[in-house]
Amino acid sequence: MSKIKIITDSTSDLPKGIAEKYDIEVLPLTIFFDKDEYRDWLDIAPKAFFERMRNSEKLPTTSQVNPNSFQEKYELYLKDYDHIISIHLSSDASGTYNSAVIARDMVDKERITVIDTRNFTYGFGQMVVEAAKMAKDGKAVEEIVDRVKYLINNVKTLFVVDTLEYLKKGGRLSATKATIGTLLNLKPILTVDNGKIVAIDKARGMKKALKRIVEIMQEQGTQLNGQTIKLGHADSLDNLKDFEAAIEEAYGNVEKEEFEIGCVIGVYCGPGTVVIHYE
Repeated sequence: MSKIKIITDSTSDLPKGIAEKYDIEVLPLTIFFDKDEYRDWLDIAPKAFFERMRNSEKLPTTSQVNPNSFQEKYELYLKDYDHIISIHLSSDASGTYNSAVIARDMVDKERITVIDTRNFTYGFGQMVVEAAKMAKDGKAVEEIVDRVKYLINNVKTLFVVDTLEYLKKGGRLSATKATIGTLLNLKPILTVDNGKIVAIDKARGMKKALKRIVEIMQEQGTQLNGQTIKLGHADSLDNLKDFEAAIEEAYGNVEKEEFEIGCVIGVYCGPGTVVIHYE
């Protein structure tokens, strides 16, 4: 039986205690806030980060995990493990996946598998957890990789941002459009399409936007029985509770797992964001 190590990065936004429970190594991305530097999830917690973000005129920046950090961990774990499966956020959003590939090529192509999940936050974090559970149960590398690839093709992501301000600050929306959207209280509804974030709808006000997400799920023919949906928020428990109420109104009681959106993902979506991952 092969001994397999699962490695990921901090944008997987794993719920507290999960990494330790399932022997997952999490490499942090870095956040730069004015002159301050933080390792995602290690040096600053989401709540404190979002509070600071709300009061700052300047948008923080982020930096990927570099190849040297991956190389160090790969060499370390290959001393005690037969294989490493390294699972990361969409390569369209960060160079972290490419850093992992560079390190793999320097260390051992045969014993390291690097996966681009084409998703974000716990949308791919759940894939990391699934892989780690399978590794703990003694499953083979091929079986774990096949399962992750299945989830890549089947996990859907829908989210709504509370304000257009951070899309504007990040250069993803013109100041004019952001001003008009803010005046109209428009909340953009977004999805992840093959690793890219795409706007698919909008609604006036957060509660209407959350209900619209549920309508989109119903239009897709989504059935929630037999699965555990993943619900996340960026320092916005009130929005999350409204979202849960809208889901229960449409689907009844469903199995759910809650998580916090971390600081690196939060730089781009901003506080108030709510997200759902489902199949």
